[in-house]
Amino acid sequence: VLASQSLGIAGTKVKHGGLKHKALHGSSGLRANYVSDVANGFNALLQQMQAREALRDRADTAEGGEQLRLVEKVIWTAKSRQDKAALEDALEMEEESRMEKENAQGEVVSFVSTLKAAMGYQGGAASCRELVCGGHAFCTNRTLMGGVSCRCEAGYEGDGIVCNPPTSFTERPLIYTGAGASPVQAVDLHVSTLRDNTVAVTFRDVARNSQGFVILGQASAGGMRWGKPVLISESSPAYSPVLVELMGSEGLAVAFRTKNRGGEGVLLCGRRDLDGGIKFGPPRAFTRLQAQQTSLIALPESRVALLFAEHLPRAPENETMDMYGSSLLARLSPGVTGSLPGVPQLLGKTHFAHGAVSRISVAALSPKQFVVAYRQASPDADGSSAGSLDASVSMAELWGSELVFTTKAVSLEPDQSQIWARSVAGLGNNAFAYTYHSGTEKVTKQAVLQLDPGTHQLSVIEGPTVISSGFTPFVSSVSTVAQREDQQTSSQLALLQSHGHRFFTFLGGQGSGARGQGRLCTVSQDGLPTVCRELGTTSREVVSVASAPVGDGRILLVTADVWVSV
Repeated sequence: VLASQSLGIAGTKVKHGGLKHKALHGSSGLRANYVSDVANGFNALLQQMQAREALRDRADTAEGGEQLRLVEKVIWTAKSRQDKAALEDALEMEEESRMEKENAQGEVVSFVSTLKAAMGYQGGAASCRELVCGGHAFCTNRTLMGGVSCRCEAGYEGDGIVCNPPTSFTERPLIYTGAGASPVQAVDLHVSTLRDNTVAVTFRDVARNSQGFVILGQASAGGMRWGKPVLISESSPAYSPVLVELMGSEGLAVAFRTKNRGGEGVLLCGRRDLDGGIKFGPPRAFTRLQAQQTSLIALPESRVALLFAEHLPRAPENETMDMYGSSLLARLSPGVTGSLPGVPQLLGKTHFAHGAVSRISVAALSPKQFVVAYRQASPDADGSSAGSLDASVSMAELWGSELVFTTKAVSLEPDQSQIWARSVAGLGNNAFAYTYHSGTEKVTKQAVLQLDPGTHQLSVIEGPTVISSGFTPFVSSVSTVAQREDQQTSSQLALLQSHGHRFFTFLGGQGSGARGQGRLCTVSQDGLPTVCRELGTTSREVVSVASAPVGDGRILLVTADVWVSV
């Protein structure tokens, strides 16, 4: 099943979660009941005061109205400016006094209603003005019982006064297949962050000739609202489709390969229109003989970098190949509403590794800097000269119109081979996490590295440490630390700064019944994961996974189960 889950985090299953808040509930039922009784008594006294005040207001309405008309008449007929100003000031002071009295009464009502809700009262309140909801909560109408109450945002659990991260995954279908239609069989999942609290999920549908699709989803307080799947590739299959939003525009970049092995690498430009749809322009092949996923990252001025494993024949009819880890800089033209996006322009190519490269993962550190994690075959056949390069990472930066790899590659496991699944995620303060699975040791490790802006050198500042034992075929990690402020509002940035950032890691098992498991950490000001806790496991075996942050700090996790149907 392709489903979605949200976590004050959000998946083919989506899960939501959030920062942990200290509970405000009393430690015993006696204490809670006592406070509730006090609140009820205080509320009864307040209602009596309001009733008396209402009677007094009704009694004074006629007289007050007549006095108001008289004062306005006197102001109108005042002979001097000083007299007129003095009368207007007195009238304004009287109105301010009345409003202050109403505001004070409203605040008391709000305090009482909120206190009762915190103590477990189920009666709700008459209006949202009478409630102050907790962090990561909102006021909403109660459909069956009437009135209003506080409710935790999707991705959090609690009573609306205290909202905490979830303790388990809650699976929600992402795509509903109509009656009589073939179920979607989704693989090659990828999730990317867009503006306006929106995300894009791309996948390949095995049931539809392996064509590629993208679905847009918008996160609201109540959950995710999903659009309909939009076809990416009309004339060919789309293996491992990936998507990023261009900087400063509604443009999108999509890359995929046309065959599972030996296919062309294809890049195309798309654009989100005002009606919520997506239009794609003509595709542009940028390489061939592809068998692995291309990684994409957005750069300024509608440019993107493509990172891929390249195979180049030494001669037209020679089967011997030169192999590289390659980066390609391209510029895209999303166009304007009513027109189709243009053909991508290929600007230049750079090799970041010499030799066979696989399992590429990228993460931005700034609008112009990013890291590339990858597995590289040893330059010597026996692997004896420089040790293992299975857990390598390099740093790239956009300098003018060129993409430059500014640091020497770092190998985290020079004494270990068989490093398989991996994922990198920015943590702020020029730091990033590198999570990877060591197949020989059958453990998953995590290291934190940091870039020195002065020397342009990468150094390990924590780890590698083991975070999970047992085999995992995939690793996905993501943090709420934003490297692109154009995808967040000022209020969202301020909220994340005040509440702190989170770092989420998702691992999967192998074999019948193997389930995915999550791990959630806070991020210190130094860019280090801390105060980590396990989030439990999914209810089904997971065969594909992807995750990305939403602008408001929640994280979307998308998984496909063993039946790969959405």
